[in-house]
Amino acid sequence: MQTFEQRFLTAGFEHRAEGDGRTIYGIAVPYDVEMRVSSDTTEVFRQGAFADVIRAPHRVKLLRGHDAKAYPLGRATLLRETDKGLYAEFKVSKTREGDEALELIKDGALDQLSIGFMPLKNRKRTDGVIERIKAHLAEVSLVTFGAYGEHAMVAGTRSEERPSTPRLEAAQEILKKMRG
Repeated sequence: MQTFEQRFLTAGFEHRAEGDGRTIYGIAVPYDVEMRVSSDTTEVFRQGAFADVIRAPHRVKLLRGHDAKAYPLGRATLLRETDKGLYAEFKVSKTREGDEALELIKDGALDQLSIGFMPLKNRKRTDGVIERIKAHLAEVSLVTFGAYGEHAMVAGTRSEERPSTPRLEAAQEILKKMRG
């Protein structure tokens, strides 16, 4: 039986001068990062786990707090596998809810992501860690608290402004290291 699961990720932000200010982007799912997701489960996503979904990014919706009953905040416009994780870009719709989410993101009040996925192929190691080999990514949500720390960061919002905060500067440094 397949189950729908959710994982929470921390995000940080970098603002760029180009764009319309309605696209958020960054690592949605880190690869090769072991994370305890419950008292008895530790998992790690492997590169290629979401290889099938990158061909149809528009199917992945951006939600607020996994609320599938509400209208989505937007949708993915790009999904790409990298050594660090699944890179994603989301277009936030020009709605009241989308505008509110962008404002909370810019203020640093809403700075984490969570994924909703169905595991399709797993491998359980002798130490009990579950390796996620293949999974279906159904949605990504903006949430208040996340689980993967700085390993899954939203890199920024494309906008005309360039605010600077200590948290923003730390996120920029981590991204520079990730880009190599």
